Amino acid sequence: MITYQIFSINSKMKNSSIKFFWNIKIIISLFFSLFFFIPVAQTQELEYNPNPIIGLVDGKPVTFNDIRNNKIYDLSLNLYQHLNIQFIEYSLKKLEKKYPIIDLIPKKKVSSKDLIRIYEQNNLKERGTFEELEPQIRQFLEKQILQQHLLNQYSIGIKKGLIVSHLEIPSKFFTKGNIKTAYLRGNKKASVVLIEFSDYHCPFCRKIQTTINKLIKNFGEKVAFGYRHFPLSFHKEADEAAISSECAREQGKFEEMHHLLYSGKKSQTKSDLKQLARKIKIRSTKTFDNCLENEKYRGLINQDIEDASKLGITGTPGFFLGHFDHKSGNVKGEILSGALPYNSFKESIEKYLKDSL
Repeated sequence: MITYQIFSINSKMKNSSIKFFWNIKIIISLFFSLFFFIPVAQTQELEYNPNPIIGLVDGKPVTFNDIRNNKIYDLSLNLYQHLNIQFIEYSLKKLEKKYPIIDLIPKKKVSSKDLIRIYEQNNLKERGTFEELEPQIRQFLEKQILQQHLLNQYSIGIKKGLIVSHLEIPSKFFTKGNIKTAYLRGNKKASVVLIEFSDYHCPFCRKIQTTINKLIKNFGEKVAFGYRHFPLSFHKEADEAAISSECAREQGKFEEMHHLLYSGKKSQTKSDLKQLARKIKIRSTKTFDNCLENEKYRGLINQDIEDASKLGITGTPGFFLGHFDHKSGNVKGEILSGALPYNSFKESIEKYLKDSL
């Protein structure tokens, strides 16, 4: 499907049969390390290294993968895409001069039917008449034809052994962490886990609970669902609420307290929290009260906050979704931010479930 953006392209484009993508100048000084070729001593050959050593720390080598993160992955993927385009252009230019099998001029032409089809299928009447837009539509279709033709020629070059590409698409970057103190629901031995980092006084965290409960209902047999604390500093009593849930947890009442904290009033004093404990019929009110007053689980809450920050979570709710090793508690996946709609979580979870098969 063609978007309206294609009709804002400057029509004064070069007619070169090679320049089939928009000219984009990229200056990425850091990512020269993505596609390294290391000279081999006493020869003119080049050795490809997809994970070069970029420096030494305390005498030990540091590789590209050692410092890679999500941002570097996104940029390196962008660099790969443009290097690939440039390599296709360069290789076909070289081969065209020497090998008749490489023909850079497509035989297919844009027909009147093609032009009308694009105009009608994309509802372009609001953008102008067919006569007004025809030159731009033609230019777009000619570019598409050329792109496909040159990719076909590139494939011929590879099959004939005339082209060998050492470019590799960057491997997917995964954030790594551990469930540690998370309270787990669903299938605790699942191969996929969704860990929520939330604040009991955060309105968006309250809102997302309906979505989380629906996810647990629909994926509870296949996915583990974890909860860890991330009380924000400007929520005055959020720390105490988090501690109270852990005090209830040690008596097997986490889920009951968790539900009341999110469904009750937004501000809860210690006195309010003690009343909630009695409402859920905590086994020992004295133990709960002492736990809350002495802030027994302050260290656990602080650990959750520290781990969330290390993962790159900066607000609530934040989520860590990924492949789960239930024996070690290790997770390898990605960070999701905010009170996303149900379908967004669903699609992401299904992607990891599919990869786990």
